[in-house]
Amino acid sequence: MTDQHDALYRAICAEPDEDTPRLVYADLIEEAGDGTRAAFIRAQVELAHAKEYDPVTVSARQLNPDAFHGWSMAHTLPKIPGGYGWHTFEFRRGFPWKAGVNSRAAFVGDGAGVFDVAPIQALDVNTHDRPDLVNLAEWPHLRRIHRLEFSHGWFGPDAITQLGNSPNATSLVELAFEHDGITAAGLEALAVSDLFPRLEVLELRSNLIPPALIVDALAAANKPGTLGRLSLASNSIAEADADHLFALPMMQGLQSLDLSDNKRLGVEGASALAASGALRGLRVLRLGNTLPGVPGVRALTEAGGFSGVRSLDLSANRLGPVAVKLLAESSAARGLRVLNLANNPVGDAGATAIANSRAFAHLLELDLADAELSDSGAIALAESQYLGNLLRLNLATHTGRPFGTAAREALIERFGKRVMCGS
Repeated sequence: MTDQHDALYRAICAEPDEDTPRLVYADLIEEAGDGTRAAFIRAQVELAHAKEYDPVTVSARQLNPDAFHGWSMAHTLPKIPGGYGWHTFEFRRGFPWKAGVNSRAAFVGDGAGVFDVAPIQALDVNTHDRPDLVNLAEWPHLRRIHRLEFSHGWFGPDAITQLGNSPNATSLVELAFEHDGITAAGLEALAVSDLFPRLEVLELRSNLIPPALIVDALAAANKPGTLGRLSLASNSIAEADADHLFALPMMQGLQSLDLSDNKRLGVEGASALAASGALRGLRVLRLGNTLPGVPGVRALTEAGGFSGVRSLDLSANRLGPVAVKLLAESSAARGLRVLNLANNPVGDAGATAIANSRAFAHLLELDLADAELSDSGAIALAESQYLGNLLRLNLATHTGRPFGTAAREALIERFGKRVMCGS
């Protein structure tokens, strides 16, 4: 690597929010013969500024999935200082973005070495001993961090208050807690902290907190904020929690809501969401494995605000042709760009309803993997006059019979590389 490469890499680490040095670096390494990595950097920079339902993102999911996770770039990961590790290969805008914290020693002393080897802006705090939020809150380099992830620690109100009110947490806009990462009292302390109104992303996945206490803790938030994305996936949220949850003021400003894998939410939970007004403003709604049933789907399609949803995940919900027809015949579904109905018994009748739907004329992505289609359903999709805008059609099957030659040829003739129909 030349002195010019080294100087530019240092500039990227020093100014991680800037795109221009990254793109210049891509030009340099392409000139040096590394066109693959240069293309990866440019693709990730472009994707960083696109929504998940934008054409560029959908097309990349189909034709260039490595642009999202960067597994092929694992060889570019630099040696990382002690106390840290590469828990996952997570790149953003072409460079390693998230480092794993292996030891509390990472926050002791200067601790700036990790920022010299990569433009790190996220930490996955998963130490072998209990993480110390006091040291983290007092760590001056916390100012460089945009995202923190915790999978254990069982943090209570004192520790969370220390972090939430830290003057070093001014750049922190994303928090994620999994498993025993936080207590109910700790979550309530977060909701009333100085940090909470600045959060743009909050992920509470697979927590050990009883769902009713999660809702009660979030209800403590009493300041207007900037939260745009909330994940409550895999928290056993049930119908009884739904009315309270969806009525919370913080739900009204969301653009993305992930409720997947809360199978106790059921019909009443989906209906409560539809009736709450929380759909207004939502662009991404994930309801996979929540079992809304036909009545829940009907309530959602008839709700004010559903027309604003651009990406809808209804996978693994035991939804058959009746529910699919409700969606297909809903004028409010015209706003959808991404629709996931994978692992549902959609069948040929459901596929035909999709193929004949004017409402789906603007769909960019349709996922019908393991949706119990036969050749006739596949051919109906291939012959649809309304699905010409699809950039990604997933018809892969792992449980059913593969499509016959005629169906496969019809799909490939219509959609080319935009369709997946293998097993």
